[in-house]
Amino acid sequence: MSLHGAFEIGRSALLTSQLAMRIAGNNMANAVTPGFSRRTIHLSALQGWGGVGQGVGFSAARREIDLALQARFRDAISRETSASIDQRFLGAIEALQNELGDTDMSSALNEFFNAFSNLANTPSDTSLRTLVVEHGVALSGAINDLRDQYQDLGNEIATSIDSTVEQVNSLLTRIAELNEQIVAEDGTDDSVLMDERDLLLTELSQYMDVAVIQQESGMTDVLVGSVPLVLGTEARGIEARFENGPHGLAEASIRVQADGTSIQVTSGSLGGLLRQRADTVIPAIETLETFARELIWQVNRLHSQGQGLAGFTSVTSGIALEDIDTPLNQLLDYPIANGSFSMHLRDPDTGEIVDSWTIDVDGSTMSLDDLRQAIGWETAGEIDVTITSDGRLQLEPTSAGREITFSEDSAGVLAALEINTFFTGSSAGDIAVGDLVRGDSSFVVAAGGNVEGSADMALAIAGLRDTVVDALGGQSLTAYWSSAVGSLAVQTNAAAGSYGAASLVRNGLSAQVQSVSGVSVDEESINLLTYERQYQAAARYIEVLDETIQTLLAMV
Repeated sequence: MSLHGAFEIGRSALLTSQLAMRIAGNNMANAVTPGFSRRTIHLSALQGWGGVGQGVGFSAARREIDLALQARFRDAISRETSASIDQRFLGAIEALQNELGDTDMSSALNEFFNAFSNLANTPSDTSLRTLVVEHGVALSGAINDLRDQYQDLGNEIATSIDSTVEQVNSLLTRIAELNEQIVAEDGTDDSVLMDERDLLLTELSQYMDVAVIQQESGMTDVLVGSVPLVLGTEARGIEARFENGPHGLAEASIRVQADGTSIQVTSGSLGGLLRQRADTVIPAIETLETFARELIWQVNRLHSQGQGLAGFTSVTSGIALEDIDTPLNQLLDYPIANGSFSMHLRDPDTGEIVDSWTIDVDGSTMSLDDLRQAIGWETAGEIDVTITSDGRLQLEPTSAGREITFSEDSAGVLAALEINTFFTGSSAGDIAVGDLVRGDSSFVVAAGGNVEGSADMALAIAGLRDTVVDALGGQSLTAYWSSAVGSLAVQTNAAAGSYGAASLVRNGLSAQVQSVSGVSVDEESINLLTYERQYQAAARYIEVLDETIQTLLAMV
């Protein structure tokens, strides 16, 4: 081997040692840089002649990454974020119900039924009737408030979806730009750009479940399912489309901006928001709506057939119908069955019933005008029956000093038209105590069968606490609400467990990613010391060669 070749060996050792120290130093400098993947230097022996090598050569400085592990890590992030959304909104619904507090729905419902139970003990006590009204107002107000809060929660989800879509599109655009920079031959350090892209992909996985395909060119394609969102340098983007949905909540779908293709996002915050809208908020609203609707109907069915301390010198239905000739069941919120109801004229001074009539009803064929005619024909001029200009049925005794009372309504027409009812409305959003009983609590019913001093209807309404209702799946009103609250508690606990499990998985995978791609300062310090010793040895080697040459020259 010539002296020149010997110097080349020393030179190669010096250069590679310098480069190796630079890489180790860069790793240490970026030990806490988010998204940084450590670099490792790969060296190879240079081949010479006759078994004598030519020194050391630099092969590559590689980013230490495991693509399969990264994919699992991103999936774990998506699942954890999705689970956190589940826990957040289930917890929000539970907090709104506040069943462990003093203002919960169950307490308001029990106090309402207790008020009727107390009235049954002393039917003539006007103060107890006032308490019935007050508890009715509190119960209906609690239902209204909870319905509004559910609506606000649904609107919050829609706003969050919009915000998330904007963030996703920003990330997709940046990923496409990095793809273009990575393949461009402009001398830029591709590894730094790849680190930045990986960091963006990890952030993207917080919002949606993505699949990442690495191309040989260095570019990365991003897909949701089989639908591409980034193809090379093209960011196709996503958009949220909102359409009219149930209960006034917008129906959201996620589509590709480029061609409108629908995509199914199942995890990440976006997937969690879509799921919580469909699986938590809407079912909660539907449960409340069903509960409110049956509460109104069951109480009004009984109340409309009872008698208070006073009868009616004039009574007008609470429901106004624009079309008085269309069958009632095509217009009313509550259906009317085939049956009948009874009307009575009472002497308010003696409490005596001076006349009674039974009106046959068929809601499937009978219109409001048909009902007016039927009542007028049966009462034969004793009751003045008219329809107001806004489509309400109005009844007045033709004789002064008489009052109208009602009983035995097997058709449900009185409750459906809101005649002698306690509640108005038909949903959680509009339930309220009727103006008549709020203005005069003597119209709160306690008696039944026109028996003065009886408490049949007050007892019947109080008994709704435990009465089985077919429309509630064979449960009572209180049992139905308690079951819904219990079911939500189970879901909330399960969501908390799922979130905890998802966090453990994500933390475990994060540790594995760090073991592959993370920087160990201790390890890099050892590497730095090794490369420093290599550099010193190479320098000493060259120094020996120089001394040898100087000796040879002196001999000459």
